Amino acid sequence: MRNLISKAFIALAVIILTASGPRAAKYAGDAFSLGVGARGLALGGAVIAGPFDGTAAYWNPAGMNRLSGRYVTAMHAETFGSLLNHDFLSYTDAHGDNASLIRSFGFYIYYLGGGGIKITQLNQYERPYVVREESHGDFLFSAALSGKIKSLIDFGLTAKVIYRDIGTESGYGLTMDAGALYRMSKYVQVGLMVTDVTTGFIRYSGGSEIHDNDSTFETDANTESIYPTVKPGVMLQYTYDDFTGRMMAGGDFKFEGIRQAAQFWSGDISLDTHWGWELGYREMLFGRAGFDMGRFTAGGGVDVRNITVDFAYLHHDDLDETYRVSAGYRF
Repeated sequence: MRNLISKAFIALAVIILTASGPRAAKYAGDAFSLGVGARGLALGGAVIAGPFDGTAAYWNPAGMNRLSGRYVTAMHAETFGSLLNHDFLSYTDAHGDNASLIRSFGFYIYYLGGGGIKITQLNQYERPYVVREESHGDFLFSAALSGKIKSLIDFGLTAKVIYRDIGTESGYGLTMDAGALYRMSKYVQVGLMVTDVTTGFIRYSGGSEIHDNDSTFETDANTESIYPTVKPGVMLQYTYDDFTGRMMAGGDFKFEGIRQAAQFWSGDISLDTHWGWELGYREMLFGRAGFDMGRFTAGGGVDVRNITVDFAYLHHDDLDETYRVSAGYRF
């Protein structure tokens, strides 16, 4: 089974690596950058180096090696109030203690969408009027695997198929993420994740349902490329009696020239930061807090009899708050 999955994954990786898009676009991949799981949100998204759960294939596929067993994880979030629906479903088969090169694999589906796109036309007075409202949605269908190099470095790869519906157009795309982990000591672990390491692409249909002879996109400009994002991270962990404390830090380095839209920038390079703190009691009861790009996050969770339930809150100055709930089962 593992050999078959590995061969299929490699074939998909070759397709992605040989595909390309002619036009890079700022923010083309932002819909997929909101994170998954209530634990990750409560920790400010600073989980590139851990701690890992059934959402590891999204955050850093190398982290699947730090799990043991099979995990089913589901999430739902009302993002920025009722503006967006955000859902996630994953399956992970992790055997980090075996001796093969490929030790774990997983699959996940990611959805972000909502309604309220107003489709307009011009009337006889050249004034716009609303014809109808459409919904919009972004989907990721992903497969991930992880392994270990000489018992020192954990590595992981995630191949992703994209489907995007923006009302009058739909688009399909491919991309790939790559991650690595290294345990420096009993107390320190570092990680690195590069999303869209191959420079992903989304190719749109190029037609319009309203104007039969027109296209939403300009001629030969209906393919977007998604820039890579480099995400280093570190986790510090210390256990005393029944309590385990963790501190996480990470950053998103982008090369899109987004400037004022980021926390820090210089030229085309920008940085957004992530910070998280977690205190666990017997690895059963957790309290969490963090900062996601400067925005306060908080939450908690329980892990009892192989069932985990987590909740999180994100404060936003300009949009409504985000509430996220996720649950998992380990068997």
